[in-house]
Amino acid sequence: MKTYNKRIGFLVSYQTLVPHGGIGQFTKSFIRLMEENNVKVDIITDKKPQDNEFIKSLNTNIIYPEESYGYTNHSAIFMYGDSYCYERMANFRNSIIRALSTNLYDALICNTYETVQVASTMGLEDVIQIIAYTHLESQIFPNTLHNPFLDSVNEMMRKQLEMDDIFIGTQSKYNKLEIGNDAWHLPIPITEPDLLKEHHVEREGVLFIGRWEEGKNPELYLKLIGETKLPARVMTNANGAKKFEARLKELNVDYKIAVSVIGQEKIDFITSCRVAFNPSTVESYGMAFYEQQIQLPTFVIEDQRWTENFKGHFFFETNKKDMAKDVLNAYDMFSTAKEWYNKGTLLYNQQKEAEVFDKWNLCFESFTPRQSNSNTAKILSYDTLVYADFIQDLGRKTICIDDVRSVLTNKSKYATVLYTDNHTILSKEQDYVPVVKNETNVFDDLFEFQ
Repeated sequence: MKTYNKRIGFLVSYQTLVPHGGIGQFTKSFIRLMEENNVKVDIITDKKPQDNEFIKSLNTNIIYPEESYGYTNHSAIFMYGDSYCYERMANFRNSIIRALSTNLYDALICNTYETVQVASTMGLEDVIQIIAYTHLESQIFPNTLHNPFLDSVNEMMRKQLEMDDIFIGTQSKYNKLEIGNDAWHLPIPITEPDLLKEHHVEREGVLFIGRWEEGKNPELYLKLIGETKLPARVMTNANGAKKFEARLKELNVDYKIAVSVIGQEKIDFITSCRVAFNPSTVESYGMAFYEQQIQLPTFVIEDQRWTENFKGHFFFETNKKDMAKDVLNAYDMFSTAKEWYNKGTLLYNQQKEAEVFDKWNLCFESFTPRQSNSNTAKILSYDTLVYADFIQDLGRKTICIDDVRSVLTNKSKYATVLYTDNHTILSKEQDYVPVVKNETNVFDDLFEFQ
């Protein structure tokens, strides 16, 4: 039985648990990095996600409410300018409670913007580290283009980051400087570590990664393909694939479209391309760009704020007038992988990647949870216990936040706190090692206490 040193709750909407989005990619890479460093990550979400290959690839617990509120009314009310979805917030609250009915958490990482308010106002911020992670440009900057939210909602997103007892995590030093000294630079780990290795295969085509939406600027990519007549290579979702295919057929060019690919298929697709074009105008960071520029000469449109996140990296800036000429020149100049690797891009990014866990761990270690000075809590009557069993024995249909606080404020009085894939075990015995009896049901008597 594997045990872990920490347990993290990763709060993310089920709608973003997809391979073609930045948050879905972050979810996968974060779980992998933490697992490698003996930290267990549970996904806490608002609805049950679809059972697909991407969800299976996450290989972790996914916790959601037993019953979820629908979002149809919200979508009808806010048809043209989006707001906080209070049904989603209630779903997340119930999901957090369900998670806390089985396990203790050292930190909750809020990825969906509504979860920042939910997690930070449950009365847990002094016993569980609450990390608000910035995935939206409007969470960071007051003036953003192509923004789907009402102005008041954008303002509230930024205001909630001013709460005293939460930690702010962001992807780059540039974002951190904009937010202020209270923010932590917590990089997104690379989703596919094999992109940090050499891939010497035949390369052709111009790569575009992203959904078909205004901020990703697919029209400019198609304009580039039309002007250069170079082979088009697109990674997108199913809806985007239909639109790209229709337009690329009109251009009468060689094209390949990869739909929601992950793992080796994604690596093979990226490394088979010769040049990448990322004309995006709206990004809080740019995970697709990060992965592209490691393997390929990558072009962006000049004077974009988001590219400040990558100053010192290996990429090229161009403009609408010169893009065809610039891309054609690079296409000829970097005809093989070796010609791009010779620029030092792999070594540079390998070194950056090696620092990622240390940055996250420093943030985790900076939090000191509140501790109780009293020894009267019911939890302390047990020398060794499985947390889920203790909660069940309380006999409540729905647990109270104070039940959780009582355990967390007294956790430091236990010499050993162990996290397994499914449980949290506390023991007053130093270096306690549980003996597994059965791990088939969360409420079974799983361990023999010695």
